[in-house]
Amino acid sequence: MQSTEEFRKNFDSIYYKKIVGLLKPFEQNRLFTLRLCIVLIIIGLLIVSIDVYCIANQDTLFPLLSTKQIEYLLSMIMMVGILVLCSPVYLAKDFEQTVKREVMPEILKNLKTFKWRTKSSISDGYINFSDLFADYNRRFDDDNFSGKYKGVTINICETELGKKSGSGKNSSYIVRFKGVLVNLLPEREFKSTILIKKRGLLNFVPEGLQEVNLEDVEFEKRFNVYGDDQIETRYVLTTAFMDRFKNIAFVFKSDKIEASIKDTGILIAITVKRDLFKVAKLYRPICDYSQFKQMIDEFSSILELIEELKLNQNIGL
Repeated sequence: MQSTEEFRKNFDSIYYKKIVGLLKPFEQNRLFTLRLCIVLIIIGLLIVSIDVYCIANQDTLFPLLSTKQIEYLLSMIMMVGILVLCSPVYLAKDFEQTVKREVMPEILKNLKTFKWRTKSSISDGYINFSDLFADYNRRFDDDNFSGKYKGVTINICETELGKKSGSGKNSSYIVRFKGVLVNLLPEREFKSTILIKKRGLLNFVPEGLQEVNLEDVEFEKRFNVYGDDQIETRYVLTTAFMDRFKNIAFVFKSDKIEASIKDTGILIAITVKRDLFKVAKLYRPICDYSQFKQMIDEFSSILELIEELKLNQNIGL
């Protein structure tokens, strides 16, 4: 399999020879969807504006209705307005997914084993098993990739995890995580459990684990490390590993990166606020090269995690 550097270099040839031809038929659809979104935004704003006007003048406009009836009517109008305003987001995402289904197999062809899909290969059970997150009951996946690179099975999932509680006016939603989950499965098992957590003001030692002090002062300032075996944890977290792990945050421009090392795999949680792997933006021509190049850079940077962490080499892992 070619390296990520070769993958980047070969993309230009693939793009102009094959992908442009696949994209051109979508241009008219893009323009139609863009115009439809603009119309829906205008209609949504009008509905909301009318509703606000009605709220301010409800006594004059609805003299024959009771207060409860007026509240119900105006809340329904507001709900319709909000739904109309939100619909362009879903239309844009649906268009993007349609384009990706057509072009992603061609883009990933040089990586052979890799596939893009809408369903993640990282289960909720595995995420909970990692002990990286508080409990959640909502999950919204976006792009997912799976394959094998340099002997390491890798699953990538762009997702949001959240906790919804209550109902109606008393409902609340807390985002537990938004970013990229990277599940690495090298051909070996880990003898101990290791958690790498971002250092904060309040740091709680997970049950069954103990805090591990390491020699890397900079790493200690940024992360808390917990393990169930002090010796094994230090053996796994070599100086080289810590240097490469710190560099991952720089590659992704992330201010928070954490990891769980257990049994047969590693789960790395990279908090990223922006939407990764985004292409086929409605406000850009369908054959706009820059957005596809950005997606390739983002995908390649994740593949480089294998090289950054040297999972295909013997560095204590």
